Amino acid sequence: MSTQGDEGQESAGEGGQSDDAERRATEKFISDLLARGEAVFEGEEPTSRTTHVVKRADDGRLTVRRLRFNR
Repeated sequence: MSTQGDEGQESAGEGGQSDDAERRATEKFISDLLARGEAVFEGEEPTSRTTHVVKRADDGRLTVRRLRFNR
């Protein structure tokens, strides 16, 4: 029985790592969009190349909303 309990604890640890990896991937995606000029932060004027708008939540997380596809 103690083995099953240990597995449950490992799963909880892996969930934290998964969340961290997802956060890093999201930040990288947004960073790349901004570097290519394909995204602007909410409230900024979109350009002809803008395909996404980035919004910062109250808790500091960034979310992305697609405006349109490249033409």
